[in-house]
Amino acid sequence: MQYYKPLLESLPSLEGKCVAITGTSSGLGYWAAIATAKKGASCLIMLNRNGSHLAQAIANVTKEAAAGVQLLSVIFDLSSLATVRSAAAKVNQIAAKFGGLDVLALNAGVMDMPDVRTKDGLDLSMQVNHEGHFLLTKLVLPSLQMAAKARQEARVVAQSSMTRGRYSLFEGGGDPADKYYVESTAGSLGGDSGSKERYHQSKLANILFAMALHSKLATSATYSNIKSLAAAPGFSETNLNIPKWGRKPWLENLIAMSAPDGSCSLLTAMFDPSAQSGDFYEPKLLLKGPPTKIIDAGKVLFPKFPRWLAGIHDSDAVNPKFQALMWNATEVGIKETFVIDSLGVIV
Repeated sequence: MQYYKPLLESLPSLEGKCVAITGTSSGLGYWAAIATAKKGASCLIMLNRNGSHLAQAIANVTKEAAAGVQLLSVIFDLSSLATVRSAAAKVNQIAAKFGGLDVLALNAGVMDMPDVRTKDGLDLSMQVNHEGHFLLTKLVLPSLQMAAKARQEARVVAQSSMTRGRYSLFEGGGDPADKYYVESTAGSLGGDSGSKERYHQSKLANILFAMALHSKLATSATYSNIKSLAAAPGFSETNLNIPKWGRKPWLENLIAMSAPDGSCSLLTAMFDPSAQSGDFYEPKLLLKGPPTKIIDAGKVLFPKFPRWLAGIHDSDAVNPKFQALMWNATEVGIKETFVIDSLGVIV
């Protein structure tokens, strides 16, 4: 925990805040939940599938929680848009008791999934990693607005990945394409050999969503106090990031950070007082290192070299054409609009 403990000490108290995190039963989301509980958030909503690790994760987070933290579990399956709607309603109901939702962390995800469709007819990777989160954000926006009005700000943080890059050694791929967002037949998006491209498309969608949402919120009189940020964990020791061939202690120590350290970029975006809407945080050395601001209020800060060598084009995230494609294709895919203007959300 080279970075996790010092970061935790530097973060302010979360007393009085209500925080919701998706995917907290293990990995990065688990350690983000631990940090949230330790810092004394009044309300911590853990959104997860009802899996085998959930009960133990809840028990562990409860044990680490500061006095006064109310921990609430909401069953949440991103592969079902109906379940997302149900979970969003529960989040709004809970958040209302705490004066709104201060932070929504969109962390849950899957990797290397087969080329299958959800019951909604969408690619499993894209729906779980992006489209379900897109819908959740829309549905809980009133709770975020409530907190922003009462406490001057609220935040939405999307968890992306270095696999958003174009020709990364780890995943990589092309520009965002409509076909990954909309209904299609099983096997039509590359089959088993296309899993890396589907994952790439979904993680590129995550950061595009964060940056597009930032631009839309900033021009809305109704929602301008809501910040939209993004983070990426580098190469961290989780079930998603460490392949089977890499699960050897010497190799993990060489190429990967611990899961707690991998959660630091996410936690910085969630809670650092200096973080602004349109910011993106990632480990300084891409694979490893302390969380570093790569995009500042929608403007790319980091030099192109050597990040381009890993296929990372940070300009892609702030490309208006890419953002518009992602937003429009997502609306088509989930069969629902998400329009933000000075009058609010238009269904």
